[in-house]
Order: sequence, then structure tokens, then C-alpha cells
Amino acid sequence: MNYLHLRCDDVTLTAQLKSYLQDRLDQAIEKIRDRVHEVHLNIEDINGPNRKGLDKQAKLVVRWNNKQSLVIQDKDSKVGALIHRVLDRLEASIDRRMERGHHKRNSTDSKKQKGNN
Repeated sequence: MNYLHLRCDDVTLTAQLKSYLQDRLDQAIEKIRDRVHEVHLNIEDINGPNRKGLDKQAKLVVRWNNKQSLVIQDKDSKVGALIHRVLDRLEASIDRRMERGHHKRNSTDSKKQKGNN
């Protein structure tokens, strides 16, 4: 997965969590892989290691080949839950993006068909 740039500040990811992250990210962008230029994921402990609460923060940036970007940010007290939620939001965003693109193609096609009648 050469398009992922992962940075963890004061957060340790287990091998199992890294594998989960890679699998879910691959699954999320599978439908649009040819349009993705790179993905940056920064996970940090914003309060330091000795504090509790919503102290883990993730920022996911997907850069498309057309220079546009999608940014998803979230916080949680647990890294696993944070990664899961951020990737769920990424999948939902990609699905919405594809639906809008599909809808535009369909409405353009129907306009062409009406013009030919």
C-alpha cells in the first residue's frame, strides 16, 4: 500500500491494528483506487500519555488525482475505535461521491436520449 503515509505521534499501533487499518483502507478505496493519489493519516495523543478522555485524534486526508482533497477528523479515547470510525466515515464519503457522479452521468445520458427523440 504505497499510497498511505501514516504518522503516529505519541500513539503506538499494534501489528494487529496496523493490519486492520490497511485492510479497511484498501476496502474503502477499492472502487476508486485509480482516482486516489495519496492518503495521509495522522494519529496523535493530543493530551499526552497520562491524561484520559477524548485524547486521541485522527486526521485523514485523501488527495485525488484531480488535486481535490477529502479531510476527515475525529477524536476518541481508544485508537481502535477512532480508526474504525474514521474509516467508516471515509467509506460513506466515497459512496456519496460515487452516487453523485453516477447520478450526474445518468441525468446527462437521459438528456442526450431526450434530444435524440
